[in-house]
Amino acid sequence: MPALTCIGIVAALNAEARTLAKQPITAGELIHLTEDVFIRISGVGPRRATLASKTLLGKGVTALLSWGVAGALIPRVSSGSLVLPQAIIAADQTIYPVDAAWHARLCKQLKGHLDFHTEPVAESTSVLTSSEEKAALFRRTGAIAVDMESGAVAAVAHGAGIPFIAIRVIADPATMAIPLSALTVVDEFGQLRMFKLIRGLAKHPTEVLAWVRLSRDFRAARTTLAIVARLAGSKFFVPE
Repeated sequence: MPALTCIGIVAALNAEARTLAKQPITAGELIHLTEDVFIRISGVGPRRATLASKTLLGKGVTALLSWGVAGALIPRVSSGSLVLPQAIIAADQTIYPVDAAWHARLCKQLKGHLDFHTEPVAESTSVLTSSEEKAALFRRTGAIAVDMESGAVAAVAHGAGIPFIAIRVIADPATMAIPLSALTVVDEFGQLRMFKLIRGLAKHPTEVLAWVRLSRDFRAARTTLAIVARLAGSKFFVPE
């Protein structure tokens, strides 16, 4: 494996990126975590993640990391659980293995500090809002978690011939139904449109409890991400 001098991290949401960066963050901004580690906030979805990954390639990164939250596809994977997948299963069923040496080194360093899962993560091109949708994706892929960006980041890394890894933490359990209002009151960077939220909850007051649970589980996921960031350090144990 060639020497790696620059890591590009793709995070979809501002809140995910803030677990890595101490300085204020602007959506879409290219952030220098250190001299040789960049973060790009992509926004939600594979198209935006592809664009962010290619932007990082243009800056000369030599490895890509997909960072953030995910949804569980099976009940035994709870909110706040760390997933270090050995492979990403794209929406077109392409399987992208992560870099084996990088993955092994990261797992070795985190073992004993955090429990984690290494089964695959699947890509979805849309938000899975029900437990039935999550169960169906598990049956199709065998993956234990789902996100909307890792497949795109993996595809760009594969095309460029550079190492890739994903670090994901569960923010919504398999049994949780995502409030339908979440699809309209949260923008592509995860920022709440407060007026729309209030108006939506006024029309659908039964969704209040779901929002409380989602907020609680997202906080648990961010806590785990922050712990990983602290334990991994700025270079994320990339083998040189």
